[in-house]
Formats: sequence, structure tokens, C-alpha cells
Amino acid sequence: MAGQEEVVVDASVIVKWFSEEEGTEQALKVREDHIVGTKFIIAPDLMIYELSNALRFKPGFNNTKVGRAIADIFSMQIDLITPSEDLAKRCSNLAFQFGITVYDACYIALGELMGIRVLTSDKKFYGLAKRCGFLALI
Repeated sequence: MAGQEEVVVDASVIVKWFSEEEGTEQALKVREDHIVGTKFIIAPDLMIYELSNALRFKPGFNNTKVGRAIADIFSMQIDLITPSEDLAKRCSNLAFQFGITVYDACYIALGELMGIRVLTSDKKFYGLAKRCGFLALI
């Protein structure tokens, strides 16, 4: 994909596509870049469940709104990666290495495996794992 930057995007960024909060403007820019084709978003399939759960607990969201958000994600043709044994083992290793959840480690394991940047808006996660070298806070 010449001229197109591939990035792993975690659920903390994608939540902001549907909820106005700190960092929403930067998150929407990532989405727009994907839509126009200058970025290509990749995520572990875990992101769908994390997004659903986060929106489920957001004020003003109900089952219908969460369902619409999920439909929007699938229509955007984000490359959702299913885990392999090697990826799952690497997630566990990184979780112990950085003192983070296995869920968060999935994003950096995927970025590491693919050799691409990982975007997050989770300041705590970033603080713990930034030394991996390819995690960026937006």
C-alpha cells in the first residue's frame, strides 16, 4: 500500500470516535485519514469487545447506539486480526514485561509483529509501555 501508513489503533482511540471527550479531535483525524486512504487501521479483534464494553458504560449510550457504533466499525474495513498462538504468547510476555493488562499488550504485540506504530490515548498504558519504542500517545 504505497503512500499509506499502517497503524495499530487501540480501543481508547476508537471510543473517541463515538464519544466527545479529551482527545476526540486527534482520534477523529486518525479515522478521517483511514477513510481517505492515507492511513490503514489494524487492530486485534479484541478491540470490538473493548469498544462495546466501553460504550456500554458511557452515559447516554444504550444497546441501539452501541450496535450502531459496532456496525460503523465493520463498515470502515478496519483489518481485525485474530490471534495466533505466537501472538497470544507474545501478549502475555509483554504484559509481564511492562506491567500492563494482556488486553493492552495485544495492541503492542501486534504492532511489534507488524513493525508498525501503535496509537493510544490511554495515558496510563502509554506511561507503562512507551519504552517499547513504537507506542504513540495521541
